[in-house]
Amino acid sequence: MNKVLFSLVLGLEFLVPAIAQDVVNKTATDSNQVKWNATLLQEEELKKQTQKNATVYWADKVIKVSSQFEDIKGSSTQLLGKPNVMPTGGDAKTAWHVREKKGIEDAGDAFVIVGFDTPRIIKQIVIAESFNPGSIKEISIISEDGQSQVVYTATPQAATEKARMLSVVLPQVSSFYVSQVKILTTPIAVPGQNQIDAIGLSDSEYPVLNEINLIPDLKFSAQPESLGDKINSVYDETAPMISPDGKRLYFDRKFHPENAGTHKDEDDIWYADLDANGVWKIPVNIGAPLNNVHNNFVQSITPDGNALLLGNIYKETGEMYPGVSLTYRTRTGWAYPEKQTIANFYNNSPYASYYLSNDGRFLIMSLDRKEGKGELDLYVAFRKADNQWDAPIHMGKTINTVANDYSPFLAADGVTLYFSSEGHAGYGKADIFATTRLDDTWENWSEPQNLGPIVNSPEMDSKYNIPASGTYAYYSTSNNSIGKNDIFRIELPKLAKPNPVVLISGVVRNGKTNEPIDARIVVEDLATGKEVAIARTDPNTGAFKIVLPAGKKYGFRAIGLGFFEINKNIDLTDIDEYTELDDEMMTLSPIEVGQVVRLNNIFFEYGKATLKPESFLELDRTIAFLNNNPELVIEIGGHTDDVGSEQTNQRLSQARAQSVADYLLNHGISTSRLKVVGYGEAQPISFNNDEEGRKNNRRVEFKVLKN
Repeated sequence: MNKVLFSLVLGLEFLVPAIAQDVVNKTATDSNQVKWNATLLQEEELKKQTQKNATVYWADKVIKVSSQFEDIKGSSTQLLGKPNVMPTGGDAKTAWHVREKKGIEDAGDAFVIVGFDTPRIIKQIVIAESFNPGSIKEISIISEDGQSQVVYTATPQAATEKARMLSVVLPQVSSFYVSQVKILTTPIAVPGQNQIDAIGLSDSEYPVLNEINLIPDLKFSAQPESLGDKINSVYDETAPMISPDGKRLYFDRKFHPENAGTHKDEDDIWYADLDANGVWKIPVNIGAPLNNVHNNFVQSITPDGNALLLGNIYKETGEMYPGVSLTYRTRTGWAYPEKQTIANFYNNSPYASYYLSNDGRFLIMSLDRKEGKGELDLYVAFRKADNQWDAPIHMGKTINTVANDYSPFLAADGVTLYFSSEGHAGYGKADIFATTRLDDTWENWSEPQNLGPIVNSPEMDSKYNIPASGTYAYYSTSNNSIGKNDIFRIELPKLAKPNPVVLISGVVRNGKTNEPIDARIVVEDLATGKEVAIARTDPNTGAFKIVLPAGKKYGFRAIGLGFFEINKNIDLTDIDEYTELDDEMMTLSPIEVGQVVRLNNIFFEYGKATLKPESFLELDRTIAFLNNNPELVIEIGGHTDDVGSEQTNQRLSQARAQSVADYLLNHGISTSRLKVVGYGEAQPISFNNDEEGRKNNRRVEFKVLKN
């Protein structure tokens, strides 16, 4: 490949993911604004006319088809299930239309026969003619044994509407159980492609309400608001990414004279911080090494704010190529972005988008691959090591369509996914939808729900993201903008928020010098032992932030090079709303003789020396630590509060320390490396005058005797 062609390919790859409108549909021929307004009026009018609506059973399978546009796009399989182009209508890949010759549909009649898994006595047939309606010539119903009856005939001609729901109500219920429907059309009779979105049966004659699948009873209390002229300018501001704590906003600013490549540079990363009064400060260009003369943009932010997922792979030569990278905050600024290696990675599209889950374990991406349903589909890859990911897994047919599905954002609860789609029923070219993950396969999701006309417009809506609190959603739009695209936010009602989470903030320091430590924070679900989150401290301050779903018990540990790991536990089972917990201090002790380390996540049965199963994670980590430091000799010390006699407490502390030692011995640690001491109530670290103090005094520690 010569250099000129290579540059062209790269330009295609990096151009679109950097903007809020990730994918441009160049085939749309209708005015989306007109259709959008008409749809709203139509829905409102239908609801006024009747509170009764028909239950519709949509086609389950294709029996036979005379012609289809392609095997996937515009194929007869796009007829199956509920409408996904209506009620807005318009030219779409997700509706059936016949093959073309030199841009003109076949001159002869065309037909499709669809089947229904459950035969029914019916009163009505519904045909969603989503684009250029009027070509239907004849409709027949067919029984399981092949009996057929024509129930509708017409002279094909262009309808007055751009899209319609054709309802055929029978004079009386069908005389047999209907298992199939045949639609005969004359495409040449109506100029342009004649597209059918869905075919349904009903045992009712009531009107079929042509509704978008909205979140029930969703109402916004306020209109979208611009972030103001400090953030927005006459230049193009797109792709906003709000930090989980809601205090820093990253965005893409285009062709700005202060970009790395001056006014010729299409995409640079900028950021702005929120001051103490809730006002955004003047944005700053993030600079090198994250910005260069190529396309640079943020795809997601870790909860601690100390790592960014970036579009593209950075090369030391200054070149870039398709993929995704991760950068970390260092004492002197942002580290050079590290390539994320994804097994069996390829993308047949010049477009892509990515999102890293808050727990750092899942990488969601929008790619075009052979196992997909059509164009861009959503995939997930599981982390297997630092910067290493398993092969992408298709996230299933419930959320993915034959059209573009992209711009994923996984909320802090780990199960609520927001994404943009051209393939689900909506108000414009691409709408934002919400869905919930139903299991750990990542292939089963709830039916996507449209966020409604306050969030979605007649155009393409994407890059929707929210902080951990779920208070506001941030996005970019050209509506009411200062220049081209501007950044807006909208206050979210409770129904549009994800499940509640807890934002935990803290600091990791050296227990001997009190200096901040560059450390990793690892969080585990105490009930399952699974790792659920990873964070890094700010190397300059030692500060960290973790976002955890409410309703569970967690253990978390800090790991610093040359230090003992420190472990804590936290109970969030009684929290049912967004909560912030501040000032979580973690002190790491350097590995040297005389240092004492508390084993925080050790639990015993009440008044006994019997270890509870939730202690095993902590003990297994202690075993790994001792194996990694084979010269280390330690004392295991047991301590109690002052409830009970001194003799009883001394015996209990000795027995508990011995239980810990026995676990280590049974897992391969030599007895010569362990000394067991019970101190009873003799060495308290808190007052024993309340339960919190007594809890602190009931502990097991180890002390370094030899290093």
